[in-house]
Amino acid sequence: MSNQQATVAQRTDQQIAERKAKWFWVSLVVALLGLQLVIGGVAIKLATGDASAAIVPNYHQAALNWDQIHSERTAAKRLGWTVDLDVSNVADGRGMRAVQVSIADADGKPIDDLQVSADIYHHARAAEVQTVDMQPVGDAEYQVLAPMERSGLWQVDLNIRHEAQRITVQRTLERD
Repeated sequence: MSNQQATVAQRTDQQIAERKAKWFWVSLVVALLGLQLVIGGVAIKLATGDASAAIVPNYHQAALNWDQIHSERTAAKRLGWTVDLDVSNVADGRGMRAVQVSIADADGKPIDDLQVSADIYHHARAAEVQTVDMQPVGDAEYQVLAPMERSGLWQVDLNIRHEAQRITVQRTLERD
């Protein structure tokens, strides 16, 4: 083999090695960028798909209307009303629990002709708020079967309408 042939063979080997190195480094950079995109996609999915992380709806508006919200939350106490909430400890086969509310005035007399609804959610699934309308069952008692399958800590926000007044009563309770 002549010197010229050896030099050409050396250059060809160098060019092949350079091409392999270029492909390796370009592929590594592209793979790392792709990995970053996958990690970002997974992070977005986890951030938006988790029901335990919730944003309180209209939180800013509630903050702006704090006086009105506070008035609604303290109205039952101001009026001397007693609001008793009872949720059954056992859920049926469909995960429904009986929720019963009784409301009495300052003299202990039952208050009828109210519109009562409840916003119910499990603390571990705060994004899954369920609103149920309670039906009067007589003697100022209101009842509904609510989907409360999970055991644990539940939030029940009662929304009571009496004439033109809105009353909000919040209760946190634990169920097995």
